[in-house]
Amino acid sequence: MISISNLLLRWVSELGGGKVTDLRTRILRTARSRELEVHDGAEGRWIRDVSALGHLDVDWRRGIWSIAPPTLTRLPHSDGLALVTGRRTVADERAVEDAEEDWAIVHQVVNEVAEGDIPVPDSLLVQYDSPDELAEHVAATGFSFTPCAALQMFALLPDLKQGDEAAPPAPGNIHTIQRYDLEERSYQPASSYNQDGLYRWRSSDWSRLVQIRRGTSWLSTDHEYGVYLELARLRRSVMRWRPETETGREQVGALFVDWGAPLPPLHARAAVLCTGLQPRFSALAQTVRYDSVPHAAAERLARSLQQEFEILQPKAATGKVK
Repeated sequence: MISISNLLLRWVSELGGGKVTDLRTRILRTARSRELEVHDGAEGRWIRDVSALGHLDVDWRRGIWSIAPPTLTRLPHSDGLALVTGRRTVADERAVEDAEEDWAIVHQVVNEVAEGDIPVPDSLLVQYDSPDELAEHVAATGFSFTPCAALQMFALLPDLKQGDEAAPPAPGNIHTIQRYDLEERSYQPASSYNQDGLYRWRSSDWSRLVQIRRGTSWLSTDHEYGVYLELARLRRSVMRWRPETETGREQVGALFVDWGAPLPPLHARAAVLCTGLQPRFSALAQTVRYDSVPHAAAERLARSLQQEFEILQPKAATGKVK
């Protein structure tokens, strides 16, 4: 029997696209029908995580999503491993099976998820012999080919900046306004909104608005960018990078990001596509860990979010697990 994680990807692949609100409702309904015990917001996190894995393209501001085209892309510093992203219909799965019979070895890897979240689809990693022949093989499957999507995305990461000026909260919104608390890592009720900070509230049509206050100005933003704007304002760092210990892989390592400071969607996808796997969540350290991120790429990511980048000693040298 197909797992709920892969069933959901097949379903959205066949559907093709639609409204995010409808997708959230149907994902949550499916999870509950399978008697999964999920935390609040799990359906939104599923969409975010599956987008980071390269399967969904989501326009959060417009509230629409679409399935990404099926693509095979090489993983950076992976020694003969590529990743299948995007659409995964029954026909697409058959194309992968045909490739396995002809030229590839396919590894289906179950992804980890945090407790209370909805399982995300398994990752399909393709082991190949010749990089020179890879594009030709992929063309025969009908999939697109990208030499290395992760490194291309790191190069295109937008620099953090404040959004356009926007209207302040209306008097009728005061009972719904909340201010983001970096210590609590969550929005808290706000009795006023006369301080600089990251705020959210419900508009008259009950849609959620997220804005930054700077002085007397209100500026539009998204939640993830808003958090990093606040971190930059307060000069707080939430990122670290630790190199691997294997000889020849010193320029590749693990990127750690503190809970409460989720990477913006494009940044998250770039980091995830270094392995093609879900990041690891540590309740003890309260971090999200992205593996196999090249040092230069991690620096680019941190710099684009105005973060001071800390380099940790290799694990073998410290004996500690971050």
